[in-house]
Amino acid sequence: MSTAPASTIEAARSGDHLPRSFFEDCQRAFEAAAELVGEFDQCFQLGGYGVRLRFAGTALLENMSRAFAPAASASAHVPDLTICLWDSESSGCQPPRPQWREHRSLRGEVEGYNTTRFYTVYEHESGGFTLFDRERNLANVWVPAANRVPYWIKGSPLRTVLYWWMGLHQRQLVHAAAVGNRSGGVLIAGKSGSGKSTTALACLTAGMQYAGDDYVIVDQEPTTCVYNLYNTAKVCANHLHAFPQLRDLIDNPGKLDTEKALIFLSDGAFASRIVSGFPLRSVLVPRVTGLRDTRLKKASPALALAALAPTTMFAHPRGGEQDFKRVGDLVRAIPCYLLECGTDLQQIPLTITALLESSCREPLEAQA
Repeated sequence: MSTAPASTIEAARSGDHLPRSFFEDCQRAFEAAAELVGEFDQCFQLGGYGVRLRFAGTALLENMSRAFAPAASASAHVPDLTICLWDSESSGCQPPRPQWREHRSLRGEVEGYNTTRFYTVYEHESGGFTLFDRERNLANVWVPAANRVPYWIKGSPLRTVLYWWMGLHQRQLVHAAAVGNRSGGVLIAGKSGSGKSTTALACLTAGMQYAGDDYVIVDQEPTTCVYNLYNTAKVCANHLHAFPQLRDLIDNPGKLDTEKALIFLSDGAFASRIVSGFPLRSVLVPRVTGLRDTRLKKASPALALAALAPTTMFAHPRGGEQDFKRVGDLVRAIPCYLLECGTDLQQIPLTITALLESSCREPLEAQA
């Protein structure tokens, strides 16, 4: 068996030195913070895997775990992924001083700190950073202060780490909504303003099952299915009139002049409609027409790919060719449709229900 030259091995070790050293220093700082302010753990089942969140103190507890509420697990098994979360303001502990201020990409990847093993991202929104060691299935998430976490991260926390980790396990975190019933479900793909959230919430409030509004996890082996990730929805303030039953669940009612309404669906009467997942029957690309009636038209895989791939790939650090391939495989594996959304919102769930019933003669129980 051939052996790599010593120079090659040393180069690999040298390439990992900076990110390894920084990761280890941050992990020691987290452990010191947890020792000072106490450790609070929460466990969840996400995408079929056990995820443990280790909090140093309680400052980040609500911001970074509330969106996962339906997936809470009391399992004592060894987790598949562990994420350590801490802030300096509440703990009094500071991270090691980073040396990369001029070496960040638009998506936050830090030059010289990303290798095949270690992933390092500066989080522009919070001023913190996210680190991941893929060999140990261990992540470290630090922010200067809990109040630096913006509302959209509260609605979809830890997205970067989960995107990385799920991708390493042949599952794809995608920018899409998903709704369904006993016959399976549909993936709703589209950029902001396409009608994606309106379609998902129209289905939810009409009694359909809900697996997500903004980001979900797709698995294609052994069958194509979707998993719930967050229990939240984000709605533009000028669309709230269509969903008066959701107003009491808005988390940020005083900030709707500058923020979308952040809604925690697990807090109210809709909690029972949030499911862990279901088989996928179709991909829908919504389009707001301004007409009264909703219509469904057969669409090409290329149209669905264009709606799904860019916002999935470019929203995540280290996103790229593998994401494009997985999304391409998905839209070729199941039928794709253009959903022309009408102003009579009651027609949207009726149209999707009819599609699901026609696509599956023998109903499948959605995973509770």
